Amino acid sequence: MKSFDVVLLHAPSVYDFRRMDYVHYGPISDVIPSKPVFDMYPAGFFSLASYLEGRGFRVGIFNIAARMVSDQRFDPTRLLRGVDAKVFAIDLHWLVHAHGALELARIVKELKEVPVVLGGFSATYYWREILEGHPYVDAVVLGDTTEPCFHRLVEKVERGEVSRLDDVCNIAYRDSSGRIRYNGITFVPESLDDFAPNYEAVVKVMTRSGISNSLPWSGFLKHPITAVMTYRGCPFNCLGCGGSSFTYHAIFRRSKPGVKSPETLVREFREITERLKAPIFFVNDLQVLGRSFIEKLTRLLAEEKSDVEIFFEFFTPPPRDVLELYRKSGERVYLQISPESHDETVRINYGRSYTNSQLLHFVRAVKELSFERLDLYFMVGLPLQTEESVAGLGAFFEQLHREAAGILDAFVAPLAPFVDPGSPAFHMPSRYGYRILAKRLSEHRRLLLERKWQRMLNYETEWMDREAIARATYKAVLSLLDSKHKLGVVSDGYYREVRRSVLEAMSGAPPSIPDSKETLREEELYPKHSLLRYLTPKLVREIIVYKLRG
Repeated sequence: MKSFDVVLLHAPSVYDFRRMDYVHYGPISDVIPSKPVFDMYPAGFFSLASYLEGRGFRVGIFNIAARMVSDQRFDPTRLLRGVDAKVFAIDLHWLVHAHGALELARIVKELKEVPVVLGGFSATYYWREILEGHPYVDAVVLGDTTEPCFHRLVEKVERGEVSRLDDVCNIAYRDSSGRIRYNGITFVPESLDDFAPNYEAVVKVMTRSGISNSLPWSGFLKHPITAVMTYRGCPFNCLGCGGSSFTYHAIFRRSKPGVKSPETLVREFREITERLKAPIFFVNDLQVLGRSFIEKLTRLLAEEKSDVEIFFEFFTPPPRDVLELYRKSGERVYLQISPESHDETVRINYGRSYTNSQLLHFVRAVKELSFERLDLYFMVGLPLQTEESVAGLGAFFEQLHREAAGILDAFVAPLAPFVDPGSPAFHMPSRYGYRILAKRLSEHRRLLLERKWQRMLNYETEWMDREAIARATYKAVLSLLDSKHKLGVVSDGYYREVRRSVLEAMSGAPPSIPDSKETLREEELYPKHSLLRYLTPKLVREIIVYKLRG
């Protein structure tokens, strides 16, 4: 029996997806590392584990979803029977886990007479429905930053004071009489420096839990990529985004970003690279924090003299002088931006307020400054889009490629499966050209059990119903794929394989290459090296030490 104070669990989107008949998941997870059952747990697992470990609690991480993906014979119930903890915590961050997270909570409660806690953005939004309809969930941790509040909750459990939670911040819970209580979201820090992960503690937790049990997602060892969360909050209002300014204000009570200092971000960067020589993604557009912040961070990164690939993302194209700062941050710097649509009218309407001319100038500057690569991400399912209009994506890519041949790539995926709860479009659909087909958590749980990905969508637009969104997605994919092949961005073999995959999907045939992304191949998304290239002596030593300590 493995014993912990706190166990963090990550569920698949649907439990148990392995027992379902064939499901056509389509391209819903094609442009992210995880599988279609979304087996990647939130980055908050690392910060929560670090915070609790630093205060003397013994933490375990068990990625149930990843184990189920990797091993058809894996029995989650058997694993849970062999794990003892004072608190089991399950993420319901992304709404796509609405089915799996709650089913896993039910299983845990049947096996263990201990508190079961949910947390994350979607749990925060649906806290009342969760507590009213799911008696096996004892509490929901609320908001975007919960480490001290969850720590206080665990202390209460340890002292046997679970009936006295009225002074615990950011929670809703069921008291001893069965009444539902809501303490509100009162902890919304502006500095996140105290909540950065400690990667020695992360290695300890993962080793103690078992590396195979605690991988961030099932394919992590094949295509590892790490992330540094730079801030929480956003000034933009992209219509379908549950991390929009509207949502942060209305749901999470955040009026300004919670920020990590450049020094803290570089410390995280250093702690990761000392252990794993994998690409590092700095999450969010640092332009939000101002030029001086970027200048300091990129200078400190340059002083690290690391040879790992560094990824930065942008919400709007930065000016050339800011790009010059980013270029100095490392030897191999990758950039990403999501124009969402090749039609600037669609883009601006959705919440990305820049023109094609601005994007073109940005692409040209990226090439001139010799960045390693620039990836563009487009989306289908936006207001004003039609089946016919999305087919112009390939020609637009060819126009941009003329300015940045050799470093430019692009990807397209549907807005899937959900318009996020709390987003502007979810709350005011008719204003923005949407029709929302599911509002309650229970309705989204039912959608996740559909057999075709387009039937999982919780929305339509005034211009396209769900079937039209699916057809438009495949048209956009083929348009872009044809242009990429024409320009030599993808090989003949890659082109034939992916085109066949897309045509099979359009015809409704099961994929001839199972367990694969439908509209691209994973190696196109991120740099790939042998596993030995990623490992460091420090990581190996720490794993051995913590394995021996148990």
